[in-house]
Amino acid sequence: MLNGSITKQLQSYSLQASKLKRSWHKGTRKSKRFGASHDFSDYRMYQQGDDLRQVDWNIYARTQKHYIKRYLDEQELIASIYLDCTYSMSIVPEKWKLAKKLAASFAYLGLCQDDRVSVIGVNGEQSPYLYRKGKAHLFQMMQYVEDLSPKESTSLFSEAVAGYVQRKSSISIVISDLMEPLETIFHVLKLIQANRQQIYLIQVLDQEELDPSLEGDYMLVDSETNQEVNVTISDYTKNQYKQRMKNRMEALESFCFERGISYITCSTQETVEDILFKRMTSLGWIR
Repeated sequence: MLNGSITKQLQSYSLQASKLKRSWHKGTRKSKRFGASHDFSDYRMYQQGDDLRQVDWNIYARTQKHYIKRYLDEQELIASIYLDCTYSMSIVPEKWKLAKKLAASFAYLGLCQDDRVSVIGVNGEQSPYLYRKGKAHLFQMMQYVEDLSPKESTSLFSEAVAGYVQRKSSISIVISDLMEPLETIFHVLKLIQANRQQIYLIQVLDQEELDPSLEGDYMLVDSETNQEVNVTISDYTKNQYKQRMKNRMEALESFCFERGISYITCSTQETVEDILFKRMTSLGWIR
């Protein structure tokens, strides 16, 4: 899925999260909460019930007062990657390949940094690959993404993803073309946010979807519902389409801005390297 140049660079980066969730497992992420790491935070006066092993006896010898040391907690980042496996994504090879590479990149990034990662192919043939941690799972995770394929289904991505939401996650990464009614997309994003998760929303589009080159009379068939429509594609039709697409993307951007969701649109004309190491680093998604 990923060439050596990409994987080598990814090992120097990590996913950025504004919030972490407590779990039963320790991680490598420093939390603002107090815990049992080796990173000293501050002192406070001893209170009844505190662990006597935390008392700083050197300070007691100087002041005759009991103080305990506090340390920052170490928590793990839990990331869920939702990949749209509907036919509208997979029917265009370049778009499907780009979406898979982005999903694989985030999975590789998380596993290399000892985060706990889930990859969920929404409307895919494969069952979700949940809560893996550590480099030992790199090959299996990459193979899972490579093998993802759509299944026979007429349900929309935004309808199906609601059944896959991982409530333990700190970060949810949603990769889709978002070519569905905006109301259903907004609803599922609100549902994910209701579980106090940070969302990275990636819209992957083929260049033909952004700037179609077709001309003449066509019968267009919806790749998911098989609905047919006869159209005559002229310069006027294409200009109308591009304006509606622009309005749609502006509505998505406005919604995401109001809700604090990070959102970008990627085209098949872009390389994975440029998306990851230029655009996403400038946005602070990875560092």
